[in-house]
Amino acid sequence: MERIAFVVLLLAGLALGVVSMVTAADGAEAGALFELVVTALFALYLWSVVAGTASLGAALVLSFPAGLPQQTLLAFAIAALCVVRLGGWALVVGYAAAFVVAAVAVANEASSGVAMVVGFVVVAVVLGGIGLLLRLAQARGEHLDAQLLHSREREREAAALERRRLAGDLHDGIAHDLTVIALHAQLLDDEDDAVRRTAQTTIGVTARNALGDLRYLIEIAADDTLPTPGFSPDPAAAVREAAETLAAAGYRVDVDAALLPRAPRRVGVVFARILRECVTNVLKHSGVGTVALTVRADDDRAELIVRNVLPDVRREDLPSTGTGVGRMAGLVREVGGELDAGQVGDQWVVRARVPLS
Repeated sequence: MERIAFVVLLLAGLALGVVSMVTAADGAEAGALFELVVTALFALYLWSVVAGTASLGAALVLSFPAGLPQQTLLAFAIAALCVVRLGGWALVVGYAAAFVVAAVAVANEASSGVAMVVGFVVVAVVLGGIGLLLRLAQARGEHLDAQLLHSREREREAAALERRRLAGDLHDGIAHDLTVIALHAQLLDDEDDAVRRTAQTTIGVTARNALGDLRYLIEIAADDTLPTPGFSPDPAAAVREAAETLAAAGYRVDVDAALLPRAPRRVGVVFARILRECVTNVLKHSGVGTVALTVRADDDRAELIVRNVLPDVRREDLPSTGTGVGRMAGLVREVGGELDAGQVGDQWVVRARVPLS
């Protein structure tokens, strides 16, 4: 908009200059042509503010021998708008100094009056003020654009974080439930009636848990304060749930869980998530044997250990994304703890240690 307005005013000034030159009296054509050239020099501001200011300064110097310093000083005063709006502060200071010197020189001309020069100074100050306002408006607009860009970037990061959070909840909750359902579905054709009934019961309970987790994931977008889905903040309850799930699947479970009366809620939630992931991995990959669930604690830290026997041949009928250990490690790090997971002899051992304070 500023560029368009500048071009329109420049064309209007050139048109007036042409008219003035055509209608000039005899002997005044040279002066009118000089004024037209000075007006045309403003076009240089579309390319470079330094070039435009330097050209007008040179024209002002040449105007004294030509006897046209007043008209050129007026043009130089009008240029204050472009200089302040577009130039650096060093150029603005240089322009102001040059204008003061030129104004004093023009005022000392016998054919010019001080009142006219004062009027040119007023023009320069007013137009310079307008240029400053335009400059500040542009700076504010750029600042607001930067803030908007930063806000959009934060919104994208928040959306990505929320997607990762939902993906993690799906992995920790629903993937576990579906694994349990898939494994027990294989027992529905067993010849033993008791095994079939246990499988049916487990599938029903697990399916209801999965539905509850899904409802949580649907509601979480509207309320970020909802508790973690399907996870008890009580470490002992989480251990019991894990042991019952493994026992229902036919595993022998050895539980050694100390009471954690001072355990913060976050410890129970983290332990519950880790236990669910460990139970899922046991159901997918463990060999025949005992699964040991151990919870220990002192005044400062709580420790969860899950041990299971590794299989002789890895199962391929249940897919694995390979993200479980990384998810568990990330959860433990969030509360200032540490996690180790790996093979120890013929067992797979997961050991999580989290602070109680």
